[in-house]
Amino acid sequence: MFNNLLASKKVSKTAIQQVLKHLKSSGLDHGELMSYFLDMLSGKEKSNLAFCTDEEGLLMDAVIGEILVRTGHQRLFKLVVDRYKERMSKKAMARELNTRHPEWCLRTCESRIDVWLQMAESMLYLPMCDVFDKKADRFRLQSCAGIA
Repeated sequence: MFNNLLASKKVSKTAIQQVLKHLKSSGLDHGELMSYFLDMLSGKEKSNLAFCTDEEGLLMDAVIGEILVRTGHQRLFKLVVDRYKERMSKKAMARELNTRHPEWCLRTCESRIDVWLQMAESMLYLPMCDVFDKKADRFRLQSCAGIA
């Protein structure tokens, strides 16, 4: 969302407010937002991704390598690379899977890609929270077993 805003030639107040609302809802507090924008204005952020510095990218790469590659999940690693590095759509990934498995219908391939990506992302969630010092339990569902 923010990359699109930066790419456009005209930035409206409404567009900035939408981006700020999106950033706040993602868990950034006011201080983090201010430091991010000040760093951006001073030119410290050189990455082509608006929300990822080189240091953050290296941290993510280390976590992905440790969790997916070293533990033997090369196929999940390839899915993550295709989706986030190569920027393949899920539909394109499903078509590619369908060419390797013509006995599966395209919808089955789409479902499998969705499930496999969700599994890889869930495997990476806690280690990413640890490496970026984020509270991992902030999105965890509260147990309702004791209520009934």
